[in-house]
Amino acid sequence: MSALDLWRSELRALIPRGFLRRDQGEGLFLSDFPRRGVDAFPALKAAGFDAVEIRGLARIDGSLDKYRELEAALPAFTPAPRDDTLYLFSLARRLTRFGGDITAETLPLVRMTLLCLDEKDDSFLLRRLPGDMALAQRQRLVLPRMAGQLILNFLYDQERREPSC
Repeated sequence: MSALDLWRSELRALIPRGFLRRDQGEGLFLSDFPRRGVDAFPALKAAGFDAVEIRGLARIDGSLDKYRELEAALPAFTPAPRDDTLYLFSLARRLTRFGGDITAETLPLVRMTLLCLDEKDDSFLLRRLPGDMALAQRQRLVLPRMAGQLILNFLYDQERREPSC
């Protein structure tokens, strides 16, 4: 189960009409509820989501506190490293060992990790994560431990689903 599935079901309950899709831009989700005359902004704010209306669409993301709640709820799994996921595993371990708390500056890295893992395909994450981590370090930002925890949970879920030989 993707970490976004919990937020997706919570948002579905808060948005009575309209679509709810993954955002490809600066948010996690996109909805057309403003075009349908629904004012879900107060309910979203009360639930810890940030929403901005852009041309009749609502771009929805979790607030920093919402991300912190998600991080606290993540189980502490550490899967056994496998040959086919060793590089991703090593990046995740580096983030969990040496990373810090999520901040507004590191939120884009966590958001990108969430969106990539929600796709259930780690190839884009493998191409993007090392460069984003290097950029964050050049900007002297503390890398977010949460991104590593999300990846380790993803790898653990993959390990449980695949039959062992």
